[in-house]
Amino acid sequence: MATTTRATIEDLYAVPDNAKAEIVNGELVLMSPTGDMPGRAGGVIYVSLRLYEGKTHGRAYPDTVCFKVHISNREALRPDAAF
Repeated sequence: MATTTRATIEDLYAVPDNAKAEIVNGELVLMSPTGDMPGRAGGVIYVSLRLYEGKTHGRAYPDTVCFKVHISNREALRPDAAF
């Protein structure tokens, strides 16, 4: 039986700044860069969340911000926009 080492947040920090990655099912997964339309859509969503931020508690985050999460099979998430 082969033993594999689970990726850690430290592994994620070692990914070059110009690359996008997440930890999914214990593995470091490199993400493809977004293109024109998906990038613009993420920007529109972030602007909307940023405006909403002033009306409630919470913080809006744009693309390239990575944070630890505890959802299903992910340990780190780097979404196009988040609140």
